[in-house]
Amino acid sequence: MTTYHNRFTPDKRWVSVQAVGGRRLQAAELNEMQSIALYRDKQIGDVIFGSGHIIEGGQIYINETKTKVKISPSRVYLDGMIHEIPETTLDVRGTGEETIGLKVEYTNLTYRDDTELLDPAVGYSNYGLPGADRLIANPQWMANDITATTMFRLQDGQLLTAKLPPELEGFQPVLARRTHDTSGNFLVSGMDGFIEPRDTERVTLVVDAGKAYVQGYEISKLVPLRIPIPKALDTQLVTNETKTFVSGTTDYALNSQPVKEIKALTATIEVSAVITRGNIAGTADTLPKTPVVDIVSVTAGATTYTKGTDYQLSGNTVDWVPNGQEPPGGTSYTVVYRYTKTMIPQTDYKLENEKVKFLSGGDKPVNGTTFQTTYEFYLARKDVYYLTAEGEIKLVQGQSAILPPSPSAPPDVLELGELYLPPNSNQVVVYNRKPKRLTMLELRSLLDRLERAEYNQAINDLDRTAQYSDPTIQKKGIFTDNFTNFERADVTHPQFDAMLNPGEKVLQLPVEQELVDLLIDRAASNVRIHERLTTIDYTEEVLIDQSFATETMNVNPYQVFGNLATVRLTPSHDSWVETSIVTRTVWDWWATWRSVERTETRVILDENVPFIRVRDVVVQAEGFEPNSDNIKATFDGVDIALTPLDSSVKGTLPGTMKADANGRFSCKFTIPANIRTGTREVRFWNEV
Repeated sequence: MTTYHNRFTPDKRWVSVQAVGGRRLQAAELNEMQSIALYRDKQIGDVIFGSGHIIEGGQIYINETKTKVKISPSRVYLDGMIHEIPETTLDVRGTGEETIGLKVEYTNLTYRDDTELLDPAVGYSNYGLPGADRLIANPQWMANDITATTMFRLQDGQLLTAKLPPELEGFQPVLARRTHDTSGNFLVSGMDGFIEPRDTERVTLVVDAGKAYVQGYEISKLVPLRIPIPKALDTQLVTNETKTFVSGTTDYALNSQPVKEIKALTATIEVSAVITRGNIAGTADTLPKTPVVDIVSVTAGATTYTKGTDYQLSGNTVDWVPNGQEPPGGTSYTVVYRYTKTMIPQTDYKLENEKVKFLSGGDKPVNGTTFQTTYEFYLARKDVYYLTAEGEIKLVQGQSAILPPSPSAPPDVLELGELYLPPNSNQVVVYNRKPKRLTMLELRSLLDRLERAEYNQAINDLDRTAQYSDPTIQKKGIFTDNFTNFERADVTHPQFDAMLNPGEKVLQLPVEQELVDLLIDRAASNVRIHERLTTIDYTEEVLIDQSFATETMNVNPYQVFGNLATVRLTPSHDSWVETSIVTRTVWDWWATWRSVERTETRVILDENVPFIRVRDVVVQAEGFEPNSDNIKATFDGVDIALTPLDSSVKGTLPGTMKADANGRFSCKFTIPANIRTGTREVRFWNEV
């Protein structure tokens, strides 16, 4: 067994090996020189890069079934060295939280494994003899291995976080601490949340793309993230809720809603039974349905027996009183009595629209008596979602209750919003916290608004003073209006058609807006049309030509992408304004005697548009595999149909495209309805 002697440990603080003349060189000293150099390199590398960070490549692709992950060729810094890793495909579960990490295994290579390690010095005594062995590093991507250095985190097959770019990673804690001390946790842009339906037990919380700083570390989300949220399905039991039955009324609303199910319903039912009298005088006869509440009457033919004199209720029996009148033994008599019945669901009653509904063919309670209902009803819940310094968006589920309290988020996180989950409902309400940091431009805008508010307040004060202090006859010809209400407008005038913008305090006439897309006749125009820019015609000239270079430099060293397809959308973004006309009826002191309806005044308000408008988008794509078929697309996760343009060919499957021999195609699609505004992901791929 080969032994490698190495006495170096970091705590010994060795800087170098000092060779002494006349002494023999030890094999351990050679190993120690390498260990000292590697340790020094690792210390420097950890400051510059940080352990376990991707230098180049390392893009991650997850297939449609969420069961396979492909990682492109990459260079990763780990354990003081930069490792070259080829393209790797891993199997994952696609459910729950998973990790993908890098693990480096070290093996020794000897001359027995590789004869190339034998001494190649021809003509010397050592020729062909074994020398030093080699230590080989084997880096491998591993899925769900706790011994690997975590690089990516997945949740239900979706990428949550990846290692941060390695720019001066060793200095990041210092910069992050400074940022956090001065500004705390804050949102730069985006990351608004909204709800999409999912299934019977869950809804989907969609958190928009955006940027934030948590504990001073930058967190960027390039595409929206979807998180499954359990609905508020916890229940509470109500025992024996009492209602009074009224003859002719079949529906009775329950106090607590929404109702999950009725566990039990008991009521007092009146029935008639024919009983055979026992042969022994003064004994009791048992009634068939129990428990008995009361005996209404006892008759035998034309004879009616008296309660308390002839008989009495004893437990669940007709107890005949001694010395009273009673039927002869062995004869039959009729008893009308009341007992407590556990009602049968779907026969006597059913739950309908949160109410107990008594069915026509079943038993019903006695008029004026009470019935008791035991049932379960759903409770509401409040949740809080937040962003961690590692870039994960997590949820804190609150306590279910009729009036649920708000849960507290953990410390040192950025709370993004709160969810109110109504009982057993998809109509979840999202309250976005918007902990946004204000830029200097926004602070300047706030200052301008404050100055305008102070000015308007001063005008109002002067106006109010003039109203109360100046004689009425001296106000002729003077008119002031701050355009915040209609108090000074003659809204009854037939030609009154002005509009107010209360937010900006502006009066304006009605306007009609029409948005027209720019159309260019390329055959009759000599303008240059770029992807997002139109310029006049020009001629390119070389001003500086440097045909020699002293060294090569990677222009984009930290985000190097492989051979990826390129997709251009026209238009790539859209802007428009929607206005709504709000009617308002003005009433005043004369409303008590004026019989005709007042003229309504129109108010136009700008609205925040929550959804992208439906329109066609043209696609120019290149970089796909030549002649690749069945290229599909989704818009924010919604399937869209692709229509070929120009000479492009549609795919074999409906709504798909086929690339040409150069991997190109052009098509168009229509933006689906009810897609939220903001940054949205458009995805193209093909399935072999």
